[in-house]
This record gives sequence, structure tokens and C-alpha cells, in this order.
Amino acid sequence: MSIFESIRLRLGSLDALPILAVMGLISGLIAGGVIVLFRLFIESGVVLWHAGGEGVNDFENFPWWLRLSLPLVGGFLVGFVLHKVGKNYRQVGIGHVLERMSFHQGYLPWRNAVVQFLVGGMTLASGQSVGREGPGIHLGSAAGSWLGQRMKLPNNSIRVLVGCGAAAAISASFNTPLAGVIFAMEIVMMEYAVTSFIPLILSSVSAAILSRIVFGNNVAFTVPSLELVSLWEVPYFVLLGLIIGSIASLFIRATRQVSIISREWSAWLKCGTAGTVVGIIALAAPQVMGIGYDTVNAALHGNLALQVLAIAFVGKLLATIVCSGMSLPGGVIGPSMFIGAMIGGVVGSIGSLILPDYASEYAFYSMIGMAAMMSAVLQAPLAALMALLELTNNPNILLPGMICLVIANLVVSQLFKLPSIFQSQMQVRGLEMKINPLSQFLRSVGVAGLMERKIAVHSRTIKFEQAEEILENTPRWILIKEEDVPMSLMAANDLARYVLQKKELEKEAQAKAEELGGELPEFEKRDVDLLQIPADRQNIASVYLQGNLEEALDTMDRESVDAVYIFRTTAPLTDKIYGVLTREAIESHYSYKK
Repeated sequence: MSIFESIRLRLGSLDALPILAVMGLISGLIAGGVIVLFRLFIESGVVLWHAGGEGVNDFENFPWWLRLSLPLVGGFLVGFVLHKVGKNYRQVGIGHVLERMSFHQGYLPWRNAVVQFLVGGMTLASGQSVGREGPGIHLGSAAGSWLGQRMKLPNNSIRVLVGCGAAAAISASFNTPLAGVIFAMEIVMMEYAVTSFIPLILSSVSAAILSRIVFGNNVAFTVPSLELVSLWEVPYFVLLGLIIGSIASLFIRATRQVSIISREWSAWLKCGTAGTVVGIIALAAPQVMGIGYDTVNAALHGNLALQVLAIAFVGKLLATIVCSGMSLPGGVIGPSMFIGAMIGGVVGSIGSLILPDYASEYAFYSMIGMAAMMSAVLQAPLAALMALLELTNNPNILLPGMICLVIANLVVSQLFKLPSIFQSQMQVRGLEMKINPLSQFLRSVGVAGLMERKIAVHSRTIKFEQAEEILENTPRWILIKEEDVPMSLMAANDLARYVLQKKELEKEAQAKAEELGGELPEFEKRDVDLLQIPADRQNIASVYLQGNLEEALDTMDRESVDAVYIFRTTAPLTDKIYGVLTREAIESHYSYKK
């Protein structure tokens, strides 16, 4: 057995943490390298021909005609490229990652990642109201998936590597390694498990180190040191949570409605329309263009007037609804943080005017609002809270942050009964994610970790002596082939019972023959037909060695069988069978682990 084959078999189980940790570290370095290249690409003159001293944040200084024409022309250009690459390759972003995780075991096509890299840069360069995090997460996840596919790892391990790539992307984008880990678990993998936690940490940390080597130790936002002035502000943070939750619900519903309206439009028409809307809004609110980190930083330092905060909020909300609803290849994480920072600034400014002695600076509310809006839109409270802590490096912000985040999330999920923005967009496409403990558990265990390897594989007809030789190796199952195709599964005990019965008959016949002076009757030497002897046999289907328990159960249900054999193609027209797996074994394993 080769070393790679041994690794594949080990990774199929729940006890493969050391190997998975090494793979997580490697995937973090690869994903981090891809994110660094993407950031260099979008922040360089190759894409941003207009880049000046402020680079991607230079849109506010454009003349009115360029603010109008740049997103308009850029939108139609991005749409034209997406139209040319074809329907299969234009699926990009976090929604694409979640779809592949839910329905394709984390197999992300590399061609879609190449399209994301190119059109993501074009979208950001033309000033559309999108973020760089969505493309980054797609690229990082695709890097992890590519590593797993190249090494032909089990599907449960590929899923972990996809999560590692997502964690690396958030870590490298915001310089927030812990938030990257929590985001990957909360949004991409939708589970918290020690088996994946350590690989995710190693991946996130390695990507953060790589990013800091290239871009320095600066976080995405420069945050001043502020704190709560008085506990009398707590009700005001409750109010902020209610407001942000309501606006987040409006954002999710409006984006869904735009997606439904434009569902049958061509790619160039959708992107061109979105670019036109952004250009028109940018005439009054140039802050809506691009990722907008400069505007967020200004709000976090209290440098924006109330009217600027209000205009930027309304403009960014409308522009992002259109861009996200019409599937521009960008992210919603950055825009949601922008919108939250503006809402927080507006609420904080009004509070300072009403109660000047009991209100913190509005910048403090912008910090809280930034995380609360991200949490409510993504339905990821823990990831948002960790991002808030790492970005501010201020534990004093946790108390008001937790209050505001929880209320905002409850308003979206319980009052308005809405899913996250990603699940909502998937529902528009007719896709419903499986989110339940059983599915998550089954996906985390590969068939190689639970299959029974003590099997014997034989054609249906064997010599009686062969049957005895088979039983000498004490197999548990006999996999019966017919015309070189596995057709049926039989317990080895049934063959042993048949052999013992035949031996008893043989002894009786031998004793009788000795009494009569004859020979052993000829029928005792006939071949054994494994499909004809008395036994409890069952039909069987096949599952590839890389599969997980969920795939095995799905195959059993689809084929109406209670067992599968595990195989891998080792050469053209040559399959190697590794073991068998029964429905009973899966159910017993789940009950034991539960």
C-alpha cells in the first residue's frame, strides 16, 4: 500500500487529526498565497488604471461624469465576459461555495475560480458596490478544494480543506485569524468540531502570517480606542439592534426580490443594469463606489457629518441591493459592514444630540453597527463578534456588541423569519441547504473510516476446497461477483454453516461408504454456488473510496439496498475493492457517537 493510499484511508475516519492538521497548514499557505495575489491584482495599476495615492479608495475624487460612466461601462463589460464564459462557469462567490458544499461534497471547479479572479477584479475596479471578501472566500475555498482533489482525499477531508481555505481568506483579508476560523465554521461548514477546529486554526494563522509579510501588520480598519460612557446607553444599543435587524431584513428581502425579477435576464443585462444604478447613485453619494473602507474608517474616527452618514447609508443600501440581487461577482460582507457603520453613526449622532452627557462618541456606535449588520445579514453572530474584538482590540466593546448583535439576529431570524442572505439567494435558484445534526455528522466521516475490510471477493461458483480456504482468513462478509460485477453480499457465517453441514454429511457418507466398502459419493465434490446455498443475501451498490457516510446512505436509499461496497479505480477498467459498509453499521456508529 502506497503512502498516499494509507493517508486516504486514515483521513476517512474521525481519528485523523494529525494528518488533517498538516493538510490544513498546507491549504492555508496555498489559499493565503492566492488571496495575496488577488489583493495585489485588485490594488495594482493592472486593474485600477485610475489608482492614485488612495488606490481602491479614490472614487470620491472622480468628476461626476466618470462616477457615472465607470460603473456603467464596467458593469456591461463584466456582464459580457460572464455571458461569454458560459452558464456553468459564471457561478462564483460565497453562494457558489455553499452550493458545492451542500450538493457536491466541496468539489469546487477551478475554472470558476479563474473566472472569479478575473471578473472580481474588474468588478471592484469599476467601482461596483461589492466587497472583496466574497471573491476572496471563493478563491481560498477553491484552493483548499483543489488540494484535496489533487491528492484524491476522502470527501469529508475535502470539506474540511474548503473550510480551511475560507478561514484563510477572511484572515488574510481582514488580518483577523480567529474571526476567519469562526466564519468558516459558522457559514461554510456549519458545524463546530474539534476535528476541523485545529486544521482551521493552522490554516488561518498561516494565511495571516503570509498576508502580514506582504501587506504589513495593518488591519482592514483603523479603529480608535473608545469605550462605553454610561450603562444608561444600554437601552440605546437595544434600539440600535432593533433598527439594524429591521434594515438587515429589508436588505435580505429586497435582494431576494431583485434576484427573482432579474432571474431570466442575461448576464450582461443584469450586470449592466446594476452598474448603471450604481453610477446614478454615485452622482449624489460617491462613497457607495468600491469597497468603501476609507469611508468606514472615517466614520470610525468620527470624521463624517450626520448628513454624509445618512446619504452614504441610503445610497450604499440601494446600490448593494441591486448589485447583490443581480449577481455581480463580488461580496456582501464589506458592504454590510459599511451599511452598519453608517447606521451606527447616524444613531450615535442623534443620541449625542439628545443626551450629550450619557452618550459615547458616534464612532463607538459605528463600530457596534458594523459588526451587528454583518451578523444579521450573514446570520453569523459569533464570527461578527470575533471580528469586532480583533478589529478593535478592545474587550470593553464586547458587552454592548453582544447586546446589539443578538437583538439584530433575533429580529431577522425570529421576527421576520428570514434566512441568511446566502441561503436566501440559493432558495431563489431552487436550492435548499441541508442543515441538521445528522447530515453534518454523516458528512464528517468518510466511508473508509467505517467500512468492514475483512471481506472475501469471489465469483458465485467456487470449489468446495476454496470455500474452506476463504473461511480460514475469517472474513466477515463474502462479496459475490457475477460476470466480474459485484452483485450480492453474504455473511461469511452463512458460508461457514454450509461448509460445516457439508462436512457432517461427508462424514456420514464416508462412514456409510466404509461400512458398504464403497467410495465417497460424487455429489460431495461438486462446486459451491454462492447464490444458491442457504444464506441471507442482500443486493449491494457501490460507493467510491472518497465518499462519506451521507453519500453511502443516499446511495442505499436510491438503489433500495442496505449495503454498499467501497472501491477505487486504480487503472483503466480496473477497480480495487477495499471493503463493505452496511446501513446497520452506519446507524450503530451514529448512535454510539451521539
